[in-house]
Amino acid sequence: MQATLDASALKQITRALACLSRYGDELTIYATPDTLALSSTSQSQSAFCRFKYRRQFFSRYSLAHAELALDADEVVPAMGQLQTKVIVVHTRAGADGHKTVEKTVEKCELVITDGDAPAQEEDEQDSLESRLTVRLHCKHGVVKTHRLLLQTPNSLLAPAIPDAQYHSRLTIGARAVRDMIEHFPLQRGPKSDPQLIWTFNEYDVEMRGMETIMTGKTGPQLATELIISAEEFDRYEVFDTPLTLSFHLREFNATVGFAEASSLPLAISFTDPASPVFIDLSGDLSESLSVISTSGLGAHVVSARAPARARAPPAPQAETPARARGAEYRSGTRRA
Repeated sequence: MQATLDASALKQITRALACLSRYGDELTIYATPDTLALSSTSQSQSAFCRFKYRRQFFSRYSLAHAELALDADEVVPAMGQLQTKVIVVHTRAGADGHKTVEKTVEKCELVITDGDAPAQEEDEQDSLESRLTVRLHCKHGVVKTHRLLLQTPNSLLAPAIPDAQYHSRLTIGARAVRDMIEHFPLQRGPKSDPQLIWTFNEYDVEMRGMETIMTGKTGPQLATELIISAEEFDRYEVFDTPLTLSFHLREFNATVGFAEASSLPLAISFTDPASPVFIDLSGDLSESLSVISTSGLGAHVVSARAPARARAPPAPQAETPARARGAEYRSGTRRA
């Protein structure tokens, strides 16, 4: 496989790789004549993320022997697996320490070479191992080449949003979700993996911090609850309200961050508290699917709380700043 990206496309790829690195340590590459897919799965198999790019996304894209095949199904896909952080480091190598690559890199070439294929460049040596070559063409004629060994993928996951009869679907801007999460005093750090509990009612959504439920320490405890009007969502179709589910935020925040940087809305779908949450991001020449398993705590929280209050349609309110519009924020302490 050979693919060439301009500076703008490379920026999108590096952004996707940063997101994938939050999902898992291993990156799987799967190239067909029409698409290039990058995916990663968490070690616990509880989260999956895939970015898929059409051939038109690249300045140049080709797969070996694809033009000779009579049927697309006859073409053998190019695939491999490597450490996510390794390719993240090397695709950013042209930035010379800066956060953006478009200031120094003019184009990037990605080449997957099978182990039994002959070397294509004079400075390459024949090898029995498959490899990914990352070649960054920088300004002033500087070319940086990195050759990375590829392993055979252990498994090729290809989850898809199920075609369920009773499917809840939400669409909301990434910035709005970010503003919601920032209300909660969640722990920060590389080992931190907080959860939030979401209760979807007919006219609003309740969000509760996990520390409110899980802590067993005595003394005052911080209890935070955020209530968001359903009007904050561009699409709000929840089947059989109230519906409560909970999931970890490490991977979810990574997808939200990518969507916000790419100016893409989040299309979220789910069926019940025990089933995964699906997040779809669709661009002009690319698409992303994230699958995050729920923790099952939602049902426990519902049974432990008092009966839900009766819902009424939200009363008309004066316009307020976007960050606070449609949100009711409660924070306080309670005794164990």
